[in-house]
Amino acid sequence: MKLRKKSAILPALLLLGILLFGGCGKQGKQQITAVEQLNDPNYTVGVGDGTAGMFQAEEYLPEAEKAHMDSVTGYMAVSQGKIDAFVYDRVMMEFAIANGLTGVTLLEEALGEATDVAVGISPKTKIEGLTEEINRFLEELKADGTLEDMYERWIQKADGTMPDIPKPENPDCKLKIGTTGLVQPFSYYEGTELTGYDIEMIERFGAWMNAEVEIKTYDYGGVIAAAETGEIDCIMANLNVTEERRQHIPFSDPIYRSETAVMVAAGPEAAGANGGRGYQALSDFAEARFGALNGTIVDEMVQKRIEDATDFSFYNSVPDIVAALKANRIDAAPLDEPIARLAVAKNQGLKIFEEPVETDQYGYAFPKGSPLLQQFNEVIARFWEDGTIEAMKEKWLGADDSVKTLTEQDWAGENGTIRYYHDDTHEPMTYLGNSGEPLGLEIDLLLLIARELDYQVELTACEFSSLIAALESGKADVASGSMSITEERMKRVDFADTHYDAALVFLIRDDTGTVGEKGFWAGMQESVHSTFVVEGRWRLILSGLGVTVLISVLAGVFGLLLGFLLCMMRRTRHPLARWSAAVVVRMIQGTPMVVFLMILYYVIFGKVDISGIVVSVIGFSVNFGAYSSEMMRSGIETVDKGQSEAALAMGYTKMQTFWKIVFPQAAANFIPVLKGEFISMVKMTSIVGYIAVQDLTKVSDIIRSRTMEAFFPLIVTAILYFAVANGMTALLSMAERGVLPKRKKRTVKGVRMS
Repeated sequence: MKLRKKSAILPALLLLGILLFGGCGKQGKQQITAVEQLNDPNYTVGVGDGTAGMFQAEEYLPEAEKAHMDSVTGYMAVSQGKIDAFVYDRVMMEFAIANGLTGVTLLEEALGEATDVAVGISPKTKIEGLTEEINRFLEELKADGTLEDMYERWIQKADGTMPDIPKPENPDCKLKIGTTGLVQPFSYYEGTELTGYDIEMIERFGAWMNAEVEIKTYDYGGVIAAAETGEIDCIMANLNVTEERRQHIPFSDPIYRSETAVMVAAGPEAAGANGGRGYQALSDFAEARFGALNGTIVDEMVQKRIEDATDFSFYNSVPDIVAALKANRIDAAPLDEPIARLAVAKNQGLKIFEEPVETDQYGYAFPKGSPLLQQFNEVIARFWEDGTIEAMKEKWLGADDSVKTLTEQDWAGENGTIRYYHDDTHEPMTYLGNSGEPLGLEIDLLLLIARELDYQVELTACEFSSLIAALESGKADVASGSMSITEERMKRVDFADTHYDAALVFLIRDDTGTVGEKGFWAGMQESVHSTFVVEGRWRLILSGLGVTVLISVLAGVFGLLLGFLLCMMRRTRHPLARWSAAVVVRMIQGTPMVVFLMILYYVIFGKVDISGIVVSVIGFSVNFGAYSSEMMRSGIETVDKGQSEAALAMGYTKMQTFWKIVFPQAAANFIPVLKGEFISMVKMTSIVGYIAVQDLTKVSDIIRSRTMEAFFPLIVTAILYFAVANGMTALLSMAERGVLPKRKKRTVKGVRMS
């Protein structure tokens, strides 16, 4: 027996090992550096169903083997070596890399020509002139700069802050708009709320049309079908215009041009401009690509130390620089030491080069001849002596975000108001919080100085490159943003005494693979935090779990009733009823459930305004009813007909005979099998995401699209399905014990044992 147990355990352990540590990837292939290498049967290229990348891969890489998968799965498959490349929108893949995806890089060469991104219009929409209205709306957004501002905020700066767009109080119509909810930064979930570039456009369009908006989420494979059947009026989901799609739905005027890129595993050359050797001294950065902040003079400071440093790209914010560094667009970022330190803490795979480029000092800047300058200097000197500045450093440079709040302006401000302009991207010195509130060491310190001088402070966020201009134009009384005190700047503005001694350092990628590595439990804790805690994602999981349980329970109840009805029709002597029930059962059993569900949603109920949850309940009720009817019929047929004849001979009616004699015995035969079929149905509900229902599996996809983790959210989903299935099994077993005669304890009255 021991040997047999061991032989059963070994395959299970091997399977677990494959699940946890499998996927070593393909070996022996050379590093991919050009798109043309992939046009080979030996290479596997991942494509998203229905995406522009799928069509372009078919056209430009006809020889490569294609693997169809969603974006998150594609990213993970490339990083783990399961496929050789993934074809998708360049902006979205750059965003994924900038937000934590490691082990991959993007080829500079695009796949095919750039395509237009536009709004897809339903040919069956009931909104008259919708295409013309959308085109007018887009034309106005382009003319007033709103569209450009949205693209800059959501895509270039990755500033995920949804503006407050008022909803119409008395809407003229209702718009049903489809999107994905899985593609950051265009359409994704922040906690339980949809947000992103496309969601802002949807809300703006609803306000512009004075319409009530209902947003429905689909996979890319389903959103076109939803528009084609009239389930939605239009699609705003970063939708590329292709000739194949034009055959199904019309499109608006282009919103912007999109480029399809190729993601491959990062090779040795991705380590940096010096061939992956690692930087040992400042001189090694001579041929590096630098990313600098607009309005700074870091390029001059770097060139003083490294004469051959000439390749500089300028960005509007530190997040832009960090994203470019992680996406391998630059090799080093000259940043102020506190900003670089925070970037390392928040981004795995980055580090600070040991040798500083130059020591530095920060100061508050004032217009030339400002009377505030001397007053500030006196307070700053006092703050250095009494430890206030050191306390500010401890508060704002630490890891505890809960203490990072500004001093409240609860003083009178009898001396007037200081107009203070600050940069909003220099965390931890000057930045904006999650709700758009100003935060940072320099802002907090200035408030303390203003309290000492009895001034109120008017805070204004401003691009760093415009701070000095604000001072010179008289709009600002004081400005800061990790602003270095330099001779060049002192020709235009005055500086207070330094309040922070820093250094200019290089932020680089950590190519050793050791910095930022975490142990198993530390990594598990981080996964739990990102999956459940961040943005309150546990609420999203609970809502998905609730939908799964609701569909399962209702489908089980209605399916049993339908199954019994079909069973009785199959047993009746009426040929039409018997034949009709047999046809229904055979059709349902011969149709894959996902196909049946989509036929219900997009064809049968295509023109009906009905919830996807209701359609799911109907679909699974019919499916469960078809299978349960056959189980009931088989169970009934196993009961000896002689018992029915005996009961009728004793004076029982046919109804009494069936319910008291036949059915209880039949139930003992089919209920155990029926339990297994019900649990299979519960697990099968994981496909309802195809019809825009956010069940447990769908919310798992949503969370994976945010965390870029392939492993943990899936394991959580599997555990929850296991818990639901076993919980329902326990309940069914309790019901079984109450129903089956053989499970009931019987007492024969009138008999005494002596």
